[in-house]
Amino acid sequence: MANPHPLPGPGRPKGSKNKASLAAKEAFHLAFDGLGGAEALKEWAMRNRTDFYKLYSKLIPAETTVTLNSHEETLDDLK
Repeated sequence: MANPHPLPGPGRPKGSKNKASLAAKEAFHLAFDGLGGAEALKEWAMRNRTDFYKLYSKLIPAETTVTLNSHEETLDDLK
């Protein structure tokens, strides 16, 4: 009798893009351009600043690494 739950295949290769995600992103780009692009977004943002900043804040990286110079310093050294 065959195993009803065979082991899964190797799946999508690491680093390859999901075709459905790529298609959805392309559709959003086309809709964005069709609705007026950046100029229309700017007009909407002027009327909906709170919503705009909520969306924009999601584009900012959660963690940022900053290099001040080539040698190590503590925060106390910078005062």
